[in-house]
Amino acid sequence: MLEAFQSYIRDENLLVPTDKVVLAVSGGADSMVMLALFQQAGFDFVVAHCNFRLRGVESDSEEVFLRDYCGEHGLELYVKHFDTREYADQEGVSIEMAARQLRYDWFHQLLDELSFDYVATAHHQDDLIETMLINLSRGTGIRGLTGIQAKNGSVVRPLLFASRQQILEYAAARHIDYKNDSSNDELLYQRNIIRHQLIPQFEQLNPAFRRNAARTAAILKDTREVYQQKLDEILQAVAREEDGLVRFPVEKLKTLYPQLSLLFELFHPYGFNVEQVQEIADVLTGDSGKSFFSKTHRLVKDRGDLILTGLSAPMESRYYIEEDCLEISEPIPLTFEILAKSPAFRFSTDPKVADLDFDRLQFPLILKKWEQGEYFSPLGMTGLKKLSDFFIDEKLSIPEKEATWILYSGKQVVWVVGRRIDDRFKITKA
Repeated sequence: MLEAFQSYIRDENLLVPTDKVVLAVSGGADSMVMLALFQQAGFDFVVAHCNFRLRGVESDSEEVFLRDYCGEHGLELYVKHFDTREYADQEGVSIEMAARQLRYDWFHQLLDELSFDYVATAHHQDDLIETMLINLSRGTGIRGLTGIQAKNGSVVRPLLFASRQQILEYAAARHIDYKNDSSNDELLYQRNIIRHQLIPQFEQLNPAFRRNAARTAAILKDTREVYQQKLDEILQAVAREEDGLVRFPVEKLKTLYPQLSLLFELFHPYGFNVEQVQEIADVLTGDSGKSFFSKTHRLVKDRGDLILTGLSAPMESRYYIEEDCLEISEPIPLTFEILAKSPAFRFSTDPKVADLDFDRLQFPLILKKWEQGEYFSPLGMTGLKKLSDFFIDEKLSIPEKEATWILYSGKQVVWVVGRRIDDRFKITKA
Protein backbone atom coordinates (compact mmCIF):
# COMPACT_ATOMS: atom_id res chain seq x y z
CA MET A 1 0.00 0.00 0.00
CA LEU A 2 2.78 2.46 0.88
CA GLU A 3 4.58 1.79 -2.41
CA ALA A 4 1.33 2.22 -4.38
CA PHE A 5 0.59 5.41 -2.42
CA GLN A 6 3.99 6.93 -3.21
CA SER A 7 3.80 5.84 -6.85
CA TYR A 8 0.36 7.41 -7.27
CA ILE A 9 1.55 10.71 -5.77
CA ARG A 10 4.53 10.68 -8.10
CA ASP A 11 2.66 9.59 -11.26
CA GLU A 12 -0.15 12.13 -10.76
CA ASN A 13 2.30 14.88 -9.76
CA LEU A 14 0.34 15.52 -6.56
CA LEU A 15 3.18 16.45 -4.20
CA VAL A 16 6.93 16.86 -3.97
CA PRO A 17 8.88 15.99 -0.79
CA THR A 18 9.24 19.65 0.23
CA ASP A 19 5.50 20.39 0.12
CA LYS A 20 3.70 21.17 3.37
CA VAL A 21 0.31 19.52 3.65
CA VAL A 22 -2.83 19.94 5.75
CA LEU A 23 -4.40 16.49 6.21
CA ALA A 24 -8.19 16.49 6.46
CA VAL A 25 -8.82 13.70 8.98
CA SER A 26 -12.29 12.73 10.17
CA GLY A 27 -11.20 9.73 12.24
CA GLY A 28 -12.76 7.20 9.85
CA ALA A 29 -10.86 4.33 8.25
CA ASP A 30 -10.06 6.21 5.03
CA SER A 31 -8.56 9.29 6.67
CA MET A 32 -6.73 7.32 9.36
CA VAL A 33 -5.07 5.14 6.71
CA MET A 34 -4.11 8.29 4.81
CA LEU A 35 -2.65 9.73 8.02
CA ALA A 36 -0.64 6.54 8.62
CA LEU A 37 0.69 6.57 5.06
CA PHE A 38 1.75 10.22 5.35
CA GLN A 39 3.57 9.35 8.57
CA GLN A 40 5.40 6.47 6.91
CA ALA A 41 6.22 8.50 3.78
CA GLY A 42 7.80 11.26 5.88
CA PHE A 43 5.86 14.26 4.52
CA ASP A 44 5.70 17.56 6.42
CA PHE A 45 2.07 17.82 7.53
CA VAL A 46 -0.43 18.90 10.17
CA VAL A 47 -3.81 17.35 10.93
CA ALA A 48 -7.12 19.24 10.58
CA HIS A 49 -10.38 17.90 12.02
CA CYS A 50 -13.90 19.28 11.56
CA ASN A 51 -16.55 18.74 14.23
CA PHE A 52 -19.81 19.48 12.43
CA ARG A 53 -21.91 18.89 15.58
CA LEU A 54 -24.34 16.70 13.65
CA ARG A 55 -24.12 13.45 15.62
CA GLY A 56 -23.87 14.60 19.23
CA VAL A 57 -21.71 12.32 21.39
CA GLU A 58 -20.43 10.46 18.32
CA SER A 59 -19.02 13.67 16.78
CA ASP A 60 -17.34 14.60 20.05
CA SER A 61 -15.89 11.10 20.50
CA GLU A 62 -14.22 11.36 17.08
CA GLU A 63 -12.62 14.64 18.13
CA VAL A 64 -11.37 13.08 21.39
CA PHE A 65 -10.05 10.09 19.45
CA LEU A 66 -8.07 12.41 17.12
CA ARG A 67 -6.76 14.49 20.01
CA ASP A 68 -5.51 11.35 21.76
CA TYR A 69 -3.95 9.93 18.59
CA CYS A 70 -2.15 13.14 17.63
CA GLY A 71 -0.98 13.67 21.21
CA GLU A 72 0.40 10.13 21.36
CA HIS A 73 2.24 10.52 18.03
CA GLY A 74 3.41 14.11 18.53
CA LEU A 75 1.33 15.47 15.63
CA GLU A 76 0.10 19.04 15.35
CA LEU A 77 -3.71 19.08 15.32
CA TYR A 78 -6.17 21.83 14.42
CA VAL A 79 -9.85 21.42 15.30
CA LYS A 80 -12.78 23.54 14.15
CA HIS A 81 -16.37 23.37 15.44
CA PHE A 82 -19.22 24.27 13.12
CA ASP A 83 -22.93 24.89 13.61
CA THR A 84 -23.68 23.09 10.37
CA ARG A 85 -27.49 22.98 10.60
CA GLU A 86 -27.73 26.71 11.24
CA TYR A 87 -25.42 27.43 8.30
CA ALA A 88 -27.47 25.15 6.03
CA ASP A 89 -30.68 26.96 7.00
CA GLN A 90 -29.12 30.39 6.48
CA GLU A 91 -27.69 29.51 3.05
CA GLY A 92 -30.64 27.40 1.93
CA VAL A 93 -28.46 24.38 1.13
CA SER A 94 -28.44 20.72 2.14
CA ILE A 95 -26.55 19.51 5.21
CA GLU A 96 -24.09 17.74 2.89
CA MET A 97 -23.42 20.91 0.90
CA ALA A 98 -23.16 23.02 4.05
CA ALA A 99 -20.55 20.69 5.55
CA ARG A 100 -18.59 20.69 2.29
CA GLN A 101 -18.57 24.49 2.03
CA LEU A 102 -17.63 24.96 5.68
CA ARG A 103 -14.76 22.48 5.68
CA TYR A 104 -13.16 23.61 2.43
CA ASP A 105 -13.40 27.28 3.41
CA TRP A 106 -11.63 26.44 6.66
CA PHE A 107 -9.02 24.25 4.98
CA HIS A 108 -8.07 27.06 2.60
CA GLN A 109 -7.99 29.50 5.51
CA LEU A 110 -5.53 27.15 7.26
CA LEU A 111 -3.35 27.02 4.16
CA ASP A 112 -3.12 30.81 4.19
CA GLU A 113 -2.50 31.08 7.93
CA LEU A 114 0.16 28.35 8.02
CA SER A 115 1.69 29.15 4.61
CA PHE A 116 1.19 25.51 3.62
CA ASP A 117 0.92 24.23 0.06
CA TYR A 118 -1.89 21.67 -0.14
CA VAL A 119 -4.90 20.13 1.57
CA ALA A 120 -5.09 16.33 1.29
CA THR A 121 -8.43 14.55 1.58
CA ALA A 122 -8.98 10.79 1.89
CA HIS A 123 -11.32 10.28 -1.09
CA HIS A 124 -10.81 6.82 -2.56
CA GLN A 125 -11.78 4.87 -5.66
CA ASP A 126 -15.30 4.07 -4.41
CA ASP A 127 -15.92 7.77 -3.79
CA LEU A 128 -14.87 8.42 -7.38
CA ILE A 129 -17.39 5.88 -8.72
CA GLU A 130 -20.18 7.26 -6.51
CA THR A 131 -19.44 10.78 -7.74
CA MET A 132 -19.59 9.59 -11.36
CA LEU A 133 -23.06 8.16 -10.75
CA ILE A 134 -24.25 11.24 -8.85
CA ASN A 135 -23.10 13.50 -11.69
CA LEU A 136 -24.70 11.18 -14.25
CA SER A 137 -28.03 11.42 -12.41
CA ARG A 138 -27.83 15.23 -12.37
CA GLY A 139 -26.82 15.61 -15.99
CA THR A 140 -23.20 16.33 -16.76
CA GLY A 141 -20.55 16.68 -19.41
CA ILE A 142 -17.41 14.62 -19.71
CA ARG A 143 -15.86 16.45 -16.75
CA GLY A 144 -18.49 15.08 -14.36
CA LEU A 145 -18.12 11.54 -15.68
CA THR A 146 -14.44 11.51 -14.76
CA GLY A 147 -15.55 11.62 -11.12
CA ILE A 148 -13.21 13.19 -8.56
CA GLN A 149 -9.99 14.82 -9.73
CA ALA A 150 -6.74 13.69 -8.09
CA LYS A 151 -5.57 17.31 -7.99
CA ASN A 152 -7.78 20.37 -8.08
CA GLY A 153 -5.95 23.59 -7.30
CA SER A 154 -4.58 23.28 -3.79
CA VAL A 155 -6.58 20.12 -2.97
CA VAL A 156 -5.00 16.69 -3.54
CA ARG A 157 -6.57 13.24 -3.14
CA PRO A 158 -3.75 10.70 -2.82
CA LEU A 159 -5.97 7.65 -2.08
CA LEU A 160 -7.93 7.58 -5.34
CA PHE A 161 -5.87 4.60 -6.47
CA ALA A 162 -7.30 2.39 -3.67
CA SER A 163 -10.73 0.87 -3.15
CA ARG A 164 -12.61 1.05 0.12
CA GLN A 165 -12.02 -2.69 0.60
CA GLN A 166 -8.25 -2.30 0.13
CA ILE A 167 -8.22 0.49 2.70
CA LEU A 168 -10.14 -1.59 5.27
CA GLU A 169 -7.86 -4.58 4.69
CA TYR A 170 -4.77 -2.39 5.14
CA ALA A 171 -6.19 -0.87 8.34
CA ALA A 172 -6.83 -4.36 9.71
CA ALA A 173 -3.39 -5.68 8.73
CA ARG A 174 -1.62 -2.67 10.25
CA HIS A 175 -3.89 -2.48 13.32
CA ILE A 176 -4.86 1.10 12.49
CA ASP A 177 -7.62 2.27 14.82
CA TYR A 178 -10.49 4.33 13.43
CA LYS A 179 -14.02 5.46 14.22
CA ASN A 180 -17.13 4.42 12.29
CA ASP A 181 -19.39 7.28 11.16
CA SER A 182 -22.97 6.05 11.61
CA SER A 183 -24.27 8.63 9.13
CA ASN A 184 -22.52 6.68 6.34
CA ASP A 185 -25.15 3.95 6.79
CA GLU A 186 -28.20 6.24 6.78
CA LEU A 187 -30.21 6.22 3.55
CA LEU A 188 -31.14 9.87 3.99
CA TYR A 189 -28.30 11.00 1.74
CA GLN A 190 -28.04 10.50 -2.01
CA ARG A 191 -24.48 9.19 -1.83
CA ASN A 192 -25.45 6.52 0.72
CA ILE A 193 -28.33 5.30 -1.45
CA ILE A 194 -25.90 4.93 -4.36
CA ARG A 195 -23.31 3.25 -2.11
CA HIS A 196 -25.58 0.75 -0.34
CA GLN A 197 -28.32 0.11 -2.90
CA LEU A 198 -27.42 1.12 -6.46
CA ILE A 199 -23.81 -0.10 -6.73
CA PRO A 200 -24.65 -3.55 -5.25
CA GLN A 201 -27.32 -3.86 -7.98
CA PHE A 202 -24.68 -3.12 -10.64
CA GLU A 203 -22.39 -5.70 -9.03
CA GLN A 204 -25.11 -8.34 -9.32
CA LEU A 205 -25.17 -7.64 -13.05
CA ASN A 206 -21.37 -7.59 -13.27
CA PRO A 207 -19.15 -8.46 -10.30
CA ALA A 208 -16.33 -6.44 -11.89
CA PHE A 209 -18.43 -3.27 -11.93
CA ARG A 210 -16.24 -1.25 -9.53
CA ARG A 211 -13.02 -2.13 -11.33
CA ASN A 212 -14.54 -1.41 -14.74
CA ALA A 213 -16.07 1.88 -13.59
CA ALA A 214 -12.72 3.04 -12.19
CA ARG A 215 -11.02 2.07 -15.47
CA THR A 216 -13.68 3.98 -17.42
CA ALA A 217 -13.06 7.06 -15.27
CA ALA A 218 -9.33 6.85 -16.05
CA ILE A 219 -10.03 6.53 -19.80
CA LEU A 220 -12.46 9.46 -19.68
CA LYS A 221 -9.86 11.52 -17.83
CA ASP A 222 -7.41 11.09 -20.72
CA THR A 223 -10.20 11.64 -23.24
CA ARG A 224 -11.12 14.86 -21.48
CA GLU A 225 -7.57 16.16 -21.88
CA VAL A 226 -7.81 15.73 -25.66
CA TYR A 227 -11.33 17.15 -25.63
CA GLN A 228 -10.19 20.18 -23.60
CA GLN A 229 -7.46 20.99 -26.11
CA LYS A 230 -10.06 21.19 -28.87
CA LEU A 231 -12.40 23.22 -26.66
CA ASP A 232 -9.64 25.73 -25.99
CA GLU A 233 -9.17 26.15 -29.75
CA ILE A 234 -12.91 26.69 -30.22
CA LEU A 235 -13.09 29.16 -27.33
CA GLN A 236 -10.28 31.24 -28.84
CA ALA A 237 -12.16 31.30 -32.14
CA VAL A 238 -15.60 32.26 -30.76
CA ALA A 239 -14.76 34.54 -27.82
CA ARG A 240 -13.05 37.88 -27.47
CA GLU A 241 -12.43 39.95 -24.34
CA GLU A 242 -13.01 43.71 -24.38
CA ASP A 243 -13.02 46.06 -21.39
CA GLY A 244 -13.67 43.27 -18.90
CA LEU A 245 -16.51 41.77 -20.98
CA VAL A 246 -16.33 38.46 -22.83
CA ARG A 247 -18.18 38.56 -26.15
CA PHE A 248 -19.36 35.52 -28.09
CA PRO A 249 -20.43 36.50 -31.66
CA VAL A 250 -23.79 34.85 -32.29
CA GLU A 251 -23.01 34.01 -35.92
CA LYS A 252 -19.95 32.03 -34.85
CA LEU A 253 -21.90 30.19 -32.14
CA LYS A 254 -24.49 29.19 -34.74
CA THR A 255 -21.82 27.37 -36.74
CA LEU A 256 -20.75 25.13 -33.84
CA TYR A 257 -21.42 21.41 -34.23
CA PRO A 258 -22.56 19.57 -32.19
CA GLN A 259 -23.98 22.85 -30.97
CA LEU A 260 -25.57 21.92 -27.63
CA SER A 261 -22.57 19.92 -26.43
CA LEU A 262 -20.10 22.65 -27.31
CA LEU A 263 -22.30 25.41 -25.86
CA PHE A 264 -22.54 23.41 -22.63
CA GLU A 265 -18.76 23.06 -22.44
CA LEU A 266 -18.29 26.78 -23.17
CA PHE A 267 -20.76 28.04 -20.56
CA HIS A 268 -20.83 25.33 -17.88
CA PRO A 269 -17.52 26.59 -16.33
CA TYR A 270 -19.38 29.85 -15.59
CA GLY A 271 -22.12 28.02 -13.68
CA PHE A 272 -24.81 27.60 -16.36
CA ASN A 273 -26.69 24.28 -16.28
CA VAL A 274 -28.02 22.03 -19.03
CA GLU A 275 -31.49 23.61 -19.11
CA GLN A 276 -30.04 27.12 -19.37
CA VAL A 277 -27.72 26.07 -22.18
CA GLN A 278 -30.72 24.80 -24.12
CA GLU A 279 -32.38 28.21 -23.66
CA ILE A 280 -29.13 29.93 -24.69
CA ALA A 281 -29.13 27.89 -27.90
CA ASP A 282 -32.73 28.92 -28.58
CA VAL A 283 -31.98 32.63 -28.08
CA LEU A 284 -29.24 32.63 -30.75
CA THR A 285 -32.00 33.25 -33.29
CA GLY A 286 -34.07 35.46 -30.94
CA ASP A 287 -34.24 39.14 -30.06
CA SER A 288 -31.76 41.12 -27.97
CA GLY A 289 -32.18 41.69 -24.25
CA LYS A 290 -32.61 38.12 -22.99
CA SER A 291 -30.45 37.46 -19.91
CA PHE A 292 -29.35 34.26 -18.17
CA PHE A 293 -27.97 34.12 -14.64
CA SER A 294 -25.78 31.61 -12.84
CA LYS A 295 -24.60 32.08 -9.27
CA THR A 296 -21.48 33.89 -10.48
CA HIS A 297 -22.18 35.23 -13.98
CA ARG A 298 -24.70 36.76 -16.33
CA LEU A 299 -24.98 36.09 -20.06
CA VAL A 300 -27.01 38.56 -22.11
CA LYS A 301 -27.99 38.64 -25.78
CA ASP A 302 -27.06 42.07 -27.11
CA ARG A 303 -27.32 42.72 -30.85
CA GLY A 304 -24.96 40.26 -32.52
CA ASP A 305 -23.20 39.06 -29.37
CA LEU A 306 -23.74 37.04 -26.25
CA ILE A 307 -21.95 39.05 -23.54
CA LEU A 308 -20.63 37.42 -20.37
CA THR A 309 -20.08 39.44 -17.19
CA GLY A 310 -19.31 38.49 -13.61
CA LEU A 311 -21.87 39.25 -10.91
CA SER A 312 -20.37 41.84 -8.58
CA ALA A 313 -21.40 42.56 -5.00
CA PRO A 314 -24.12 45.23 -4.72
CA MET A 315 -22.82 48.79 -4.31
CA GLU A 316 -24.22 51.85 -2.62
CA SER A 317 -26.81 53.57 -4.79
CA ARG A 318 -25.09 56.97 -4.73
CA TYR A 319 -21.80 58.55 -3.68
CA TYR A 320 -21.27 62.17 -2.62
CA ILE A 321 -18.20 64.20 -3.60
CA GLU A 322 -17.43 67.30 -1.53
CA GLU A 323 -15.74 70.42 -2.86
CA ASP A 324 -12.42 69.68 -1.14
CA CYS A 325 -12.28 66.05 -2.32
CA LEU A 326 -9.13 65.21 -4.29
CA GLU A 327 -9.61 61.50 -4.92
CA ILE A 328 -12.10 58.60 -4.58
CA SER A 329 -11.58 54.87 -5.08
CA GLU A 330 -15.20 53.67 -4.81
CA PRO A 331 -17.23 52.91 -6.82
CA ILE A 332 -14.66 53.84 -9.46
CA PRO A 333 -11.30 55.62 -9.11
CA LEU A 334 -11.51 59.35 -9.84
CA THR A 335 -9.16 62.25 -9.09
CA PHE A 336 -10.09 65.93 -8.94
CA GLU A 337 -8.09 69.10 -9.49
CA ILE A 338 -9.14 72.75 -9.38
CA LEU A 339 -7.24 74.84 -11.94
CA ALA A 340 -6.91 78.61 -12.04
CA LYS A 341 -8.12 80.40 -15.17
CA SER A 342 -5.22 80.69 -17.59
CA PRO A 343 -4.65 81.47 -21.28
CA ALA A 344 -2.37 78.45 -21.33
CA PHE A 345 -5.23 76.03 -20.53
CA ARG A 346 -5.87 73.35 -23.15
CA PHE A 347 -8.84 70.99 -23.21
CA SER A 348 -8.10 67.31 -22.81
CA THR A 349 -8.97 65.08 -25.77
CA ASP A 350 -9.25 62.05 -23.49
CA PRO A 351 -12.93 61.09 -22.90
CA LYS A 352 -11.88 59.85 -19.46
CA VAL A 353 -11.06 63.45 -18.48
CA ALA A 354 -13.85 65.96 -17.82
CA ASP A 355 -12.99 69.69 -18.05
CA LEU A 356 -15.78 71.51 -16.18
CA ASP A 357 -16.70 75.09 -15.26
CA PHE A 358 -16.17 75.04 -11.49
CA ASP A 359 -18.50 78.01 -10.89
CA ARG A 360 -21.44 76.12 -12.36
CA LEU A 361 -21.05 73.11 -10.07
CA GLN A 362 -23.25 72.61 -7.02
CA PHE A 363 -21.57 70.61 -4.25
CA PRO A 364 -21.67 67.92 -3.12
CA LEU A 365 -21.57 66.32 -6.55
CA ILE A 366 -23.40 63.01 -6.81
CA LEU A 367 -22.09 59.89 -8.52
CA LYS A 368 -24.68 57.21 -9.30
CA LYS A 369 -26.02 54.94 -12.02
CA TRP A 370 -28.33 56.37 -14.67
CA GLU A 371 -32.10 55.94 -14.63
CA GLN A 372 -34.61 55.59 -17.45
CA GLY A 373 -36.13 58.88 -18.61
CA GLU A 374 -33.14 61.07 -17.69
CA TYR A 375 -31.89 63.76 -20.09
CA PHE A 376 -28.67 65.67 -20.64
CA SER A 377 -27.19 68.03 -23.20
CA PRO A 378 -24.23 66.26 -24.85
CA LEU A 379 -21.22 68.50 -25.45
CA GLY A 380 -21.70 70.31 -28.75
CA MET A 381 -25.53 70.14 -28.71
CA THR A 382 -27.93 72.89 -27.75
CA GLY A 383 -30.96 70.70 -26.96
CA LEU A 384 -31.56 67.83 -24.57
CA LYS A 385 -31.17 64.15 -25.33
CA LYS A 386 -32.30 61.09 -23.42
CA LEU A 387 -29.42 59.18 -21.85
CA SER A 388 -30.93 55.99 -23.28
CA ASP A 389 -30.80 57.48 -26.80
CA PHE A 390 -27.20 58.61 -26.24
CA PHE A 391 -26.26 55.05 -25.25
CA ILE A 392 -27.88 53.74 -28.44
CA ASP A 393 -25.92 56.26 -30.52
CA GLU A 394 -22.74 55.16 -28.74
CA LYS A 395 -23.66 51.51 -29.50
CA LEU A 396 -23.27 50.49 -25.87
CA SER A 397 -24.19 46.95 -24.94
CA ILE A 398 -26.59 46.24 -22.08
CA PRO A 399 -23.76 45.41 -19.65
CA GLU A 400 -21.88 48.55 -20.70
CA LYS A 401 -24.97 50.69 -20.06
CA GLU A 402 -25.42 49.11 -16.64
CA ALA A 403 -21.77 49.69 -15.79
CA THR A 404 -21.88 53.41 -16.70
CA TRP A 405 -21.67 55.95 -13.88
CA ILE A 406 -23.14 59.46 -14.09
CA LEU A 407 -21.84 62.55 -12.28
CA TYR A 408 -24.59 64.96 -11.21
CA SER A 409 -24.69 68.54 -9.97
CA GLY A 410 -27.98 68.77 -8.14
CA LYS A 411 -30.38 67.02 -10.49
CA GLN A 412 -28.48 67.88 -13.67
CA VAL A 413 -26.13 65.50 -15.45
CA VAL A 414 -22.58 66.85 -15.50
CA TRP A 415 -20.71 63.94 -17.04
CA VAL A 416 -21.50 60.55 -18.49
CA VAL A 417 -18.30 59.27 -16.95
CA GLY A 418 -15.68 58.31 -19.48
CA ARG A 419 -17.85 59.31 -22.46
CA ARG A 420 -19.28 62.86 -22.68
CA ILE A 421 -19.76 65.93 -20.50
CA ASP A 422 -22.92 68.01 -20.46
CA ASP A 423 -22.67 71.12 -22.65
CA ARG A 424 -24.10 73.28 -19.85
CA PHE A 425 -20.99 72.64 -17.72
CA LYS A 426 -18.33 73.13 -20.38
CA ILE A 427 -15.55 75.68 -19.89
CA THR A 428 -16.06 78.93 -21.83
CA LYS A 429 -13.94 82.07 -22.33
CA ALA A 430 -15.78 83.52 -19.34
